[in-house]
Amino acid sequence: MEFHYGLWHGVSALYSESGRQLGEENTRPFALNHHVPAEKITCKYEGSRSGCLINVSALRTAMQNFEAALAITKAVQARHVGDQGRADPLGIWDLYILSRASIALIAYQMRFRPQAQVPNRVSDDLTSQFQFISGVFMICRHMMENADCLIAQNQPVPAKVLYDYADDNGIFISFNGMACAGSVKKIHEFLEFCIDCSPQDKSPTIALDDLVCELDNWYQYALASIELDCFIEQERAARLDQKETQTSDASTAQIYCSIGAYVRSLMPSSALTDEGLSSFKSGALLRQNRILGLLGRDMIRNLPASHIAARLG
Repeated sequence: MEFHYGLWHGVSALYSESGRQLGEENTRPFALNHHVPAEKITCKYEGSRSGCLINVSALRTAMQNFEAALAITKAVQARHVGDQGRADPLGIWDLYILSRASIALIAYQMRFRPQAQVPNRVSDDLTSQFQFISGVFMICRHMMENADCLIAQNQPVPAKVLYDYADDNGIFISFNGMACAGSVKKIHEFLEFCIDCSPQDKSPTIALDDLVCELDNWYQYALASIELDCFIEQERAARLDQKETQTSDASTAQIYCSIGAYVRSLMPSSALTDEGLSSFKSGALLRQNRILGLLGRDMIRNLPASHIAARLG
């Protein structure tokens, strides 16, 4: 799954306790998008969302569980920065890791457990956090894919800058014209909450042990999956025509390479033995098998050429 779809696509088709797909109208792959009916109204907020339809059904679930979403986010953040002993604001690379590690909470639960123990639905608490944190992921991914200067280095960026970037680049609008349903205030609040990793007396708390089994294994799974995705996207970008105008001196491939190296620096040293691999296929296979090992699943012998072509296409 991690090679073929990536974490976001891999879980977006799952269903919440409320009976809605996590990815809503953005569910990937499209073959699994069941277009669950939703209550919709016209967006009233200024900017790129103005006049677009928003999904009130998804918004209702998200807002009912907003405090739980904050608590889960803070717990994932604490696990990420805990080993580093940091209290300064998170840079954009760390926000990207935070978003992907949050999504990995769901992916790991579905992949690690024996099939007979896999829950049929994702809790509404996790669903709400997924909806909010996916916005952070999409902002970071857009910057990476467009080699934006903001993500060329792992520097903190104010919440307003991130919000304005999303608004200016249409990130709040999905492929079918639906708009992100959160208010400007709530989106700002969530972004600021993600960036600030200093201890906060009033921060909502939750024990990740209540959400995911094998806590350290989940975090290593998250890092390995993020590093695999960086490896894939670096290869994809390197194969594209680099003559397109970039917003900075960095290329998309260079940014993915830099973030991949940063993620590897957070992984156990035993995970760094693949630097000398000579081909994309062998590197991708080793990485996917590393992930399968963390999941307690059997190794695979090959990545079909058709899968590689589809992933890099």
